[in-house]
Amino acid sequence: MNVASIASNKIQVEFSAMPGDNREFLTFSVPNGWDDVKKLTNKVLTYNNKDFTFSGWNSDRNECYFVRLVNGPSFVASIR
Repeated sequence: MNVASIASNKIQVEFSAMPGDNREFLTFSVPNGWDDVKKLTNKVLTYNNKDFTFSGWNSDRNECYFVRLVNGPSFVASIR
């Protein structure tokens, strides 16, 4: 029998980049709309060792967007 487990604190995302705009994005589904989004607005997502911060959401498509500046300042700090 094959066994699988649910990965904690992980979500499926779609990565995209706008090289001319020096930004990278993570997009993912929020099926419950604002109820899902409001839990994420102050969070940081890490993808390939890069930190992304909340950018916005599209209520028509129920998608959430996180952004990272490629050649700009990081807006992320560690809490110790």
